[in-house]
Amino acid sequence: MKILLVDDDPIVILLQKKLMEKAGIEQEVTSFNNGEELVDFIADQAPGSEDYLMFLDINMPGLSGWDVLDMLESMNVPQNIEVIIITSSIEPADKRKAKNYKRIVDFWVKPFSIQDFIQFKEKFKL
Repeated sequence: MKILLVDDDPIVILLQKKLMEKAGIEQEVTSFNNGEELVDFIADQAPGSEDYLMFLDINMPGLSGWDVLDMLESMNVPQNIEVIIITSSIEPADKRKAKNYKRIVDFWVKPFSIQDFIQFKEKFKL
């Protein structure tokens, strides 16, 4: 399984990478600073047999995380891309909306900790 990080804040991406490293997560990590870069990557890579887990920020300029999810559906991207929403939003509406997307497997509110990544590692058996 490969990991994709999508966040417009490079510090959040750096923090995610460091926490993964400290939690002993050794999967290949590819990061993107916006939804457009991710969509281009997916279109070029056309995921087939490779499994991906994406940490996706929902509040980004340009394509929001919701826009990215909708584009993945319209592109008929296989379900081998699962998503963990990463957000600073505490709006209950966002959590409810996330339940409408089959590929979303978890919903994390920033800030996150090393414990979040340790639990993540155990849950996904990494």
